[in-house]
Amino acid sequence: MPDPQVKTRGCFAFVTTPRREVLLQLRDDKPGIAWPGHWSMPGGGAEPGETPHGTILRELREETGIVPEAIDEVAVTAYEKDKTPPHVFITLWNGAENELVLGEGQELRLFPLSTLPEPMPPHVRHYVEQLARHLISPTP
Repeated sequence: MPDPQVKTRGCFAFVTTPRREVLLQLRDDKPGIAWPGHWSMPGGGAEPGETPHGTILRELREETGIVPEAIDEVAVTAYEKDKTPPHVFITLWNGAENELVLGEGQELRLFPLSTLPEPMPPHVRHYVEQLARHLISPTP
């Protein structure tokens, strides 16, 4: 049985569109949560017995209404030296903002990868920018 005092690695979903947009969630602005009022990728922590893959599928469904056909974990370089990075999953979604279901936070929006919003936690910006550099550029 996992020790409830041991913090597990969180999970993030890097959801992009064919239009080179990224889905971000404006976190609630209330005391007691990490990074209140900041833009972040959807995600969260595992429930007891849940795998990282199961965690991100649940979090995406609960927070955005998205049930991806395919989602893959990708390796990222940690934001802080000697720290273990979160589990980061990448999926391509071809929907529109009006199809999103706001299940948590204040707002869900698609942003061009070239124009990320403020405020954004520095570690989240680090992972978004890192992954955006590796996406295949659209052909003209």
